[in-house]
Amino acid sequence: MKIDKMALTETLHDVVLGLVIALPISFLVLNVCRDLGFSLLATSLTQTTIFTLIAIIRKYYVRVFYKNLSK
Repeated sequence: MKIDKMALTETLHDVVLGLVIALPISFLVLNVCRDLGFSLLATSLTQTTIFTLIAIIRKYYVRVFYKNLSK
């Protein structure tokens, strides 16, 4: 099996960027939900929604960045 090095590089950068973004956002969302008195279900839904939206935006920009590199 041949490994596409550019695809692997993009994947690793996306995952590391996601990790770096997720930690402070998770801390912030959990604290805000706690302060607002959200239930566990509401906190989970809020955090999942925020992470999903951020992941879509992040992945779009990472993909565009690597697409422009290949030009």
